[in-house]
Amino acid sequence: MRTSKIPEGIIRFAHALVENAPLRSWFLSLESLPASLRRSAFTQMAEQMRSGKKDAELAKAISALVQPELYAAVRKSVRERCGL
Repeated sequence: MRTSKIPEGIIRFAHALVENAPLRSWFLSLESLPASLRRSAFTQMAEQMRSGKKDAELAKAISALVQPELYAAVRKSVRERCGL
């Protein structure tokens, strides 16, 4: 049986999305963008966090969201938890 460990940063970001409506709205709005623009948004956010000496683990997790499958999984989880 294959088990995959979800990075703690992804879990924390998903919790923040559930708890923070404006952040959640921004995240879900990325769904309608072409993949290239969505990647740019996540890359820019992660770079801003790194340059501002913010949480490195969280910045790494946000960078990982450029992967379409990971973005889709987090989006699905957030929608389920928020009843959307």
